[in-house]
Amino acid sequence: MMKCWVRLGTGGELELPTALAWKFCYGTDTPCDSFFLRCLWERGQEKALGAACRFFAQWEGERVFTGVVDEYAVLCGKEGLLLELSGRGMAALLLDNEAMSAEYQRCTRADLVADHVAPYGIEAVGGAGLPPVAGFSVESGESEWSVVRRFACYYGGVVPRFDRLGRLVLDPPGGGQEVCIGDADPVTGWEYREERHGVLSQIAVRRRTARGTQWVSDPAFQAQGGMARRVITVPNTTGSAAMRYTADYQLRAARRERVRMRLTAAGGFLAWPGELVSVELRGCGANGRYRAAQTEVRCDGDGLRTTLILGEVDAMI
Repeated sequence: MMKCWVRLGTGGELELPTALAWKFCYGTDTPCDSFFLRCLWERGQEKALGAACRFFAQWEGERVFTGVVDEYAVLCGKEGLLLELSGRGMAALLLDNEAMSAEYQRCTRADLVADHVAPYGIEAVGGAGLPPVAGFSVESGESEWSVVRRFACYYGGVVPRFDRLGRLVLDPPGGGQEVCIGDADPVTGWEYREERHGVLSQIAVRRRTARGTQWVSDPAFQAQGGMARRVITVPNTTGSAAMRYTADYQLRAARRERVRMRLTAAGGFLAWPGELVSVELRGCGANGRYRAAQTEVRCDGDGLRTTLILGEVDAMI
């Protein structure tokens, strides 16, 4: 059973009536997680949620969503009086707030969290492996999410994401428990897609005026006839290790959505973004191991179902 409640900016919490329909979307990066809820409402309470700022949902005793209330509406029609509530995950606070421009001589994980995450009441977990970044700068007009993502993703190879408790996770997806989906599961449809456009076969990173160029290639894509090169120019002070990392990052980012398998099955919350998913369906030539990139769970007149968007195991999700 789904239990939902909101926290009021004026203090206190309010439990919402039993939901008639709901949808939760999870992923990483942008767009951030989102939710939609429809439930019965009481006449005379049309403005009761004016101060609602946080949303929480619990499924069978387990927290499944923590987020920010963006909008609510009360509708009166043939079905009676209904409340519709929608919003986004906690990443919304970092997306909506502009960062103060700054120059760090040496920016650490602790600096990043203290200056760009904690001020919004967001807890950060993980990130012990993120290296300090020398000469890290924050541009005017940049969102707090852009600052966090650039630090973690570009310099540390980790795509930041939020968990169901609303915490910022700065660790890469772990192995964890592998979800297996096969013929015994109520799969109602699937789609497998590969996209070559935008995928890079080779990156050349060169210094602006000094000598030295780092070449990094994707042998697997080249073996399939892939031929798309990019040349990146960096400052003369950039070291060889940093140049190679820049190239590796660009290759990984370019093939982020190269492989996508979309799978829908009856039931709720089959897998979370970042988890490994093994697909074994009779007659499917795309069986194998994937990593969940996005999850959508909805319940309405057509029942409870989960849609998973799966990508390559080692891709940036």
